[in-house]
Amino acid sequence: MHGLNDRHIDYRDSKYKTLIVIAAIVVMILLVVPTTATADSGPKAGISIYITNLPNEEVYLDLLINEPPFLNEEGFRYGDYSGGDDPDYYDQDMLSVLKAYNVDGWRPALVTGTSQPLWGQLSIKVYDDGSAKAEFGYFGVPDRFKIIVVTKSGDVVVSNMIERESFDSVVDFDFATGVATERSAAASTAKQFAITLPLTLVIEGLILLLFRFSLRQNWKPFLFINLITQVALHLTVALIFASFGMMFALLAFVGIEIVIFIAETILFMFLLKQHSKLRRALYSITANAASFVVGLILLVLFAAVG
Repeated sequence: MHGLNDRHIDYRDSKYKTLIVIAAIVVMILLVVPTTATADSGPKAGISIYITNLPNEEVYLDLLINEPPFLNEEGFRYGDYSGGDDPDYYDQDMLSVLKAYNVDGWRPALVTGTSQPLWGQLSIKVYDDGSAKAEFGYFGVPDRFKIIVVTKSGDVVVSNMIERESFDSVVDFDFATGVATERSAAASTAKQFAITLPLTLVIEGLILLLFRFSLRQNWKPFLFINLITQVALHLTVALIFASFGMMFALLAFVGIEIVIFIAETILFMFLLKQHSKLRRALYSITANAASFVVGLILLVLFAAVG
């Protein structure tokens, strides 16, 4: 029987068809990525603070910065996107405690002013388990800071100094002990890699079988190619995330995945055994599309939980 068979597909036709498919995939991805930019679309540093052991009462949290104080209400103040910039909005007794705090030059950033805009949330929501989250961002994010917490009952807790190592810094703060610790970006990357790599291998391995490739004959190039590309992807995205933040990390992730799409397609076309080069290329594109979606979701989730 002489029906359509992989072995009888003309290589030249397969090559052109493969290039057309790859180009179409790349164009579709590029169309998804936002391409418009504004004057304010550059990277902005950020600090996310996860607080534990808080009392069940009203709590204010600010960052302490070691900068000369402003006079006559100058500087950027009360960068509270949920409550407004009117000092009358806040509890005046708690606000007075913050305004009066100045120890060895360390003073509250939101309350006493910053030279650059700093968005933050002075009043934070405390959950029943005593946990809360505070976020600060924009140009005024300090490189060095302490955390100060003032409660409705008059308690004041100040943390140790943190010197940011990441562009988007994630800090754990225990109100009971006053200890603040910045989470390691390297540990987060290793954890993400440990989850993403096996998941990628499972997804792309199942697709390999669906395309009727023998895993016994192809496990070496399959494993080698995925190890190389996944290590390169995670290290590059982690470095960009630590240096420029989440937005640029997402853009880098998409850009690197496009390169991986093309590189893996070429490698699989020549290193996989069985079937035509067209089928090998189609397998690579399908597998990469599936792992790209999963990887993007995991990247966002890991960034959200720190």
